[in-house]
Amino acid sequence: MERGTRILVVDDEPMMREVMSEAMEMEGHVVEVVAGGAAALEAIAARRPDLVLLDLNMPGVTGWQVIDRLKDLPSPPPVIAISGMGTQEPPELQAVRKYVYGYLPKPFTNEQLVKIASRALKAALDAQAPPRVPQTLSEHRAEPRRNLLLSATLLSAAEGTPAAAVRQILNLSPGGAQLDLEAALQAGMPLTLAFEIPGGQGPFRVAGRIQWTKDGKVGLSFVDMPASDRRRLEELLATS
Repeated sequence: MERGTRILVVDDEPMMREVMSEAMEMEGHVVEVVAGGAAALEAIAARRPDLVLLDLNMPGVTGWQVIDRLKDLPSPPPVIAISGMGTQEPPELQAVRKYVYGYLPKPFTNEQLVKIASRALKAALDAQAPPRVPQTLSEHRAEPRRNLLLSATLLSAAEGTPAAAVRQILNLSPGGAQLDLEAALQAGMPLTLAFEIPGGQGPFRVAGRIQWTKDGKVGLSFVDMPASDRRRLEELLATS
């Protein structure tokens, strides 16, 4: 984890604020502590932190409401959502993946906190850098990839309506995929690939553009993929 970054700790429980702030300070970070959602919004507006450790269930302005307000900011800070309501990640977080970089259920250890904060800071830093395109064919082939036999759909970029059904996703990688289709499409078309991640991990959508077509198959290159979606895709590829 990069040292010297600014961490905002938000929790209505004094003991939890102390535990999280001490763990982050031990890693060399500058820590600001607030006791509620309203104070968190004021702190973020005054000076954007590099990461927010945010309790979801607080009296007054909740963590959920803080996340909702982040949508209005031009450059919202990444958030680690924290909750004592259960070990399973709340399904509502899927809709705000652009802002929430991880979920940590209470109780947790300092090691777990440091690990998830480190991943979030690295992901946020990577998201600020332009995506690196493999420069050589060998680099491109070295990217993690996977074949998926599942129900998927290509959606029109303009209307969001189905443009073609996908029989199989071939060579899925962080940069794109080959698709086995039931319809002919033209190269250059902007489309969105939509499918359910296996294992009950929820829906996944990524924008792309057709690069080539041949014998009922197309090559789709992904464009403008958010860092949170790239993490989910890399996790899917890592399970192959």
